[in-house]
Amino acid sequence: MDNSKYRNQILKLVKPYYDEADKGDFSHNSDHFFRVEALAKKMAKEENADLEIVEASSLIFDVARLLEDKGEVSDHAEKGVEIAREILDKIGFPSEKIENVCHSILSHRRSRDRVPETIEAKILRDADYLDAMGAVDIPRMIASCLQSEKYKKPIYVDIPYDENKEMEHVSMIHFLLYKLKHPKHQPGNFYTSLGKMLAIERFEYMKEFAERFISEWHGEK
Repeated sequence: MDNSKYRNQILKLVKPYYDEADKGDFSHNSDHFFRVEALAKKMAKEENADLEIVEASSLIFDVARLLEDKGEVSDHAEKGVEIAREILDKIGFPSEKIENVCHSILSHRRSRDRVPETIEAKILRDADYLDAMGAVDIPRMIASCLQSEKYKKPIYVDIPYDENKEMEHVSMIHFLLYKLKHPKHQPGNFYTSLGKMLAIERFEYMKEFAERFISEWHGEK
């Protein structure tokens, strides 16, 4: 994986945030940043995107997630932009690229109806959403069920899923079924060609896992 000359400086300054994240829910610990970074850099090569922007945004974008989970901020993306500006100014990051990094961080959060406008922002959105899909996301969801005060729930409750009702909080498997219906996880909604390809594979894995889990629960397999 190609690294820029700014990477180690960024990692030094985000370490306090990573250390705090590593004390809590496994689903959003420091490994999440590094998986997103690896995916984003693969996409950046294919899309001829700016590696420095993609790298910086990948390493910073979720640093304020824990603050939001604790109720200390209302929007971790907005707070992440504030933190990013401080970090990038401090390390002498190219000033002409800072706005793109901040836009990427701000727009990675679809739930606020933000739309990524640059290829680097689209790459971060794709990479972040891919990390919430596939085999890697199964233990992430289990971890949230068991470790997170905010997202704690049973692994499964034997109640049929009804997409016309709010059932994502019933159990981890219900949340997985909810994700399979959510627009952000539909492969056709990804921006990059690599993102779409990987999303298809990860979506199918999640679908198969959910179906097999319920079948095994009922002794059918």
